Amino acid sequence: WMWEMFDRSALGENVELGIHFRRTLARHVFGSCGKNFKAFTHVRVSYGYNLHVGDGVTIHRHVLLDDRGGIEIGDGSSVSDFANVYSHTHNIVDGRIVYMPKTTIGKGVRITYHATILAGTHVADDSMVGAGSMLTKSTEPHWVYVGVPARKIKEKSAEERAAKAARTTDPMADD
Repeated sequence: WMWEMFDRSALGENVELGIHFRRTLARHVFGSCGKNFKAFTHVRVSYGYNLHVGDGVTIHRHVLLDDRGGIEIGDGSSVSDFANVYSHTHNIVDGRIVYMPKTTIGKGVRITYHATILAGTHVADDSMVGAGSMLTKSTEPHWVYVGVPARKIKEKSAEERAAKAARTTDPMADD
């Protein structure tokens, strides 16, 4: 409640203040929260205590994290604007029957704009889910997945991965 009310206030739009406030609150609400977590405005979390976030994770605007069955987000991962990550689903015959498989997002993963990650999937390290895609099955490391349902289309080559620039310094990092 406090998180959502803060986001609806004028202060919630202040990027620096907002990131530090949400980071502080996350350390008390989430199951675990690593260093230098960043959440921008209007991130929705179902419970919080079933969410485990690694170091350097960034969650952008208007993201839904349905942690009912548990969500783990690995170090250095990013979830872009308007993405949805689910950890519960319903039986197709009887909607009252709920399944709660844990959803795992590995290290260095990019979930891009408006993507949907369905419950129980494992997004492997250094993989990417493209804009507007719906991930229904687990991924393989270093691959890009796009479409509905998402399918792998391109592997990040070893040369490209080796040539990747080092992370820049973060002006909002905790010391």
